[in-house]
Amino acid sequence: MSDKFKLLAKQLTTQPAKMNHEGQELVEVSVPVSTAAAIYERVRNTLDYQEEHLLRRNAILRIVKRYLSESENLHDVGPDLIKELVWAKYFPGQEIPMQLGEDLNPILSKYTPLFKAADGMGERREAVYQWILDVLATEIEYTVAPNQGEEALVAYMYDEIKQRSDWDPGLKITEEQRDLTLFIAVHKALVKSNHAILRYRVLTLYYPKWVGAADEKLVEQLALHLGEIYLAVERQIFSPLTDRVSKLLRRKAGIFRVLGEALITLQKTENGSKAKGNNGEKKSGVDWTDPEVIDSAVAQSLALRTKEFRVRLRRTVVRTVLFMFLTKMILAILFELPYDLLLHQGEIILYPLGINILFPPLLLALIGLTVGVPEKKNTQVYQEVVRALAVKADHAALHLRIRTNHRSSLKKVFDAIYGVLFVAIYAGIAIGLHLANFNVVSIAFFLFFLSLVTFFGIRIRYSVKDIVAKDVRSGLFGTIFDILLIPIVRAGSWLSAKVSKINIFIYFFDFIIEAPLKVAIEFIEGWIAFVRNKKEEI
Repeated sequence: MSDKFKLLAKQLTTQPAKMNHEGQELVEVSVPVSTAAAIYERVRNTLDYQEEHLLRRNAILRIVKRYLSESENLHDVGPDLIKELVWAKYFPGQEIPMQLGEDLNPILSKYTPLFKAADGMGERREAVYQWILDVLATEIEYTVAPNQGEEALVAYMYDEIKQRSDWDPGLKITEEQRDLTLFIAVHKALVKSNHAILRYRVLTLYYPKWVGAADEKLVEQLALHLGEIYLAVERQIFSPLTDRVSKLLRRKAGIFRVLGEALITLQKTENGSKAKGNNGEKKSGVDWTDPEVIDSAVAQSLALRTKEFRVRLRRTVVRTVLFMFLTKMILAILFELPYDLLLHQGEIILYPLGINILFPPLLLALIGLTVGVPEKKNTQVYQEVVRALAVKADHAALHLRIRTNHRSSLKKVFDAIYGVLFVAIYAGIAIGLHLANFNVVSIAFFLFFLSLVTFFGIRIRYSVKDIVAKDVRSGLFGTIFDILLIPIVRAGSWLSAKVSKINIFIYFFDFIIEAPLKVAIEFIEGWIAFVRNKKEEI
């Protein structure tokens, strides 16, 4: 037990080698410029519902996309890219060397042939172009902010789950396909990698030498076979089997996160003990073979993670409520209010309008902020599972069984029942709203936002799976509630996917505001530097 845990703990606490900044020019930004850029990012991110750990990568993608709209060549934009990230406070100022931007130039340059190859792909051009952007943005983030500990924990979980996996022979996939499916699923479940990150990870599994400044022959090879590579990666990432396995791993991933944090705590304690021993003081090292030591570290880490989960949950709810409220207000002013004035000859019916504005964010807050965590029982389960990992034993919470999806002979009957239920629920709500004096536009917006809010709320609520090892079974009323809610959640999921593609507010920020704002920031930054130089000449 001790050797494997100690090795993982060292990997988790090993920091990437720091650059020697001595004698190097650092990225400097003025406080007013950085504040303006950071405020813009916060406002924009409020209108774009994304996980927090993806915000920097998404910012990199937007910046690169803007550069590509100005020039097809990215060979010398690395320093500008780093400067924009520092402006927006994605990296701390006065700590990033300008050389880091120069180091990005060879990485950026190797993607130019891929973009050119995508231009000749006809109908698939836009999809492949976005695919390349995703891979590029992810590689840049991995380069400027490497996380070796994260990759070590992914490898550890993959290895442990692989040994405890039971794949149904009826799935009829090769061992290599199983391994790749499990690796992608672990990445999705453990570190919440989105499709863009997974594209880069799978590509670098196929082509390990692509990382960094790839040689010319490899770049030519990828450009030549880009269409085939794109399809192979997408098939694997969007495989229904991959998605199913990642969902099965979600609760297990929470256990490995807590284990990782517990081991980091123990390693730091060990390092602190060694440091005291070197100073002549009495050493009191960590006994890595003592189950009580591990249990205590797991309990502390889980308690801290539960507290952070609640803080993050509230922050996510607030961000989503603001997104919903602002969106609903704008749509009410643009559509509902004019329609009301036209329908009632200049009179505004405040009752439906007020409900339509306030109900969605209040419902979302109610769903998101009523999540409960059975802390005592959950801690016991986490400790049991970690002990099983320590001695290479199995545990129900670690075992992974992937069965073949058998098509039910009653599927058509169930589909028909679901269709009737879907129509009945939405028709019932619409009739109730009509009786409450809602007009057609108000009813349409209410149903639209009810679906989105319910989907977002349930997705937020289900995030408790990240820290709770075992599911709580629903009672009779819970089961009935779930049955009635499923059609609304499914509709919200479909709408969310469609709305994210036509978010006019994000389009307004990215194409109307961002480019002029960055030009203004660059001008102000240059002017401040000019004034500073003049002051030094006096």
